[in-house]
Amino acid sequence: MDEFDDELLVGRVSRRPTVEEPPQKIFKPWHRPRKQWIRRYQWHDGLLEMVRDTHFPDDSRIVRYLSLPGEDLLDVRVLREACEQAGADLRFTGLNSVRRNSADDIQLNIAESDVRGLPWIHSGSTILRERFESIANNGSLAHDAVRRSGPFHAVNVDLCDHIALRAAGERQPTILDALAEVIRLQLRHANHPWLLFITTRVSPDRIDAHNLGALIRAVRDNVDASPEFGERTAGLLETEAEHLQAALDDPTNLDPQRFMNLFALGFGKWLLRFLGQGSSVQMLPSCFYSVQAGRPDMLSLGFRCEAVQLPVVDRYRMVGGNNLGDAADTEIDHAMQLLEATVGMFDLDARLEGDTQLAESVTLESADLLRSAHYDVDGQLGYREWLGAAP
Repeated sequence: MDEFDDELLVGRVSRRPTVEEPPQKIFKPWHRPRKQWIRRYQWHDGLLEMVRDTHFPDDSRIVRYLSLPGEDLLDVRVLREACEQAGADLRFTGLNSVRRNSADDIQLNIAESDVRGLPWIHSGSTILRERFESIANNGSLAHDAVRRSGPFHAVNVDLCDHIALRAAGERQPTILDALAEVIRLQLRHANHPWLLFITTRVSPDRIDAHNLGALIRAVRDNVDASPEFGERTAGLLETEAEHLQAALDDPTNLDPQRFMNLFALGFGKWLLRFLGQGSSVQMLPSCFYSVQAGRPDMLSLGFRCEAVQLPVVDRYRMVGGNNLGDAADTEIDHAMQLLEATVGMFDLDARLEGDTQLAESVTLESADLLRSAHYDVDGQLGYREWLGAAP
């Protein structure tokens, strides 16, 4: 090989991508026991119940799951257990925008290899190095993968930030745009119930004004149509009925917990309307907690969505009897159910603080889960020491 060839070889070597070393495994905020409560009692139990209620062909018991997994695939590990209990394979489609060849990418590769070796994981599972928002771009890699992998039995949009962020600069697809595209695909192809999990920060100063206005209008529609809904909404927001309109006119004046209740109700109402008259939405046990101590700012919602048979409507009242429905009445009934479920949301931090047995149970589960992901749970500066030191 002559000198010129040597230079070419050196050039080729210098252009090889730099691969970072895997990062040291350090505990993160989503490793707290409260997140394990959500994984176990909202995601795992919600999926297990739905799968047991769903008919699968005997030769194709496959649960299809769309998520935004972290580098350790903790959600996939827990939901695999639900599928094992139900006797079904879990086929997951994940989107993680980790930078290729970065330390986090290496960690994701290791976790994916671990999970693929577990029983009840379908061989067709995949993780794309793409942003969730890219699903909204028709023809993108993410859009095509979601279209091919669905319809899904569970969709999990687990965010660290606000799902309805304030718009910034040029018009780019948002998380809500991507979620709407996933829902459209579900409406076209899903002939079975499916779950939607949403974890989001909730803060008046982060939500886009247009999005907030849309959520408020979704609530107002039912306040205007049903005095009972209006009274119950006033109770949810801890205001007098005659002051409800003022609270809806400027919801940013509500304290954090009441604003969170309004956001949850508005989101549920938006989802109900977006799915359309042929669908029902049931809110699963949902909760909130505080990232900033003493200030509820994180919301964990669960919904069960499914197609329903529309009531027969005799618009011209030729048929007697009381068994004829009205689409508007049905929508109000579903909205009332969402409202009652929103009233039942609870402070997860307070629940764990008041139930030491439950707190210890999810702490042990969380430690076992992190141990399976190669964290030094039992070391000198182990998991419980971190919990004791973390603010």
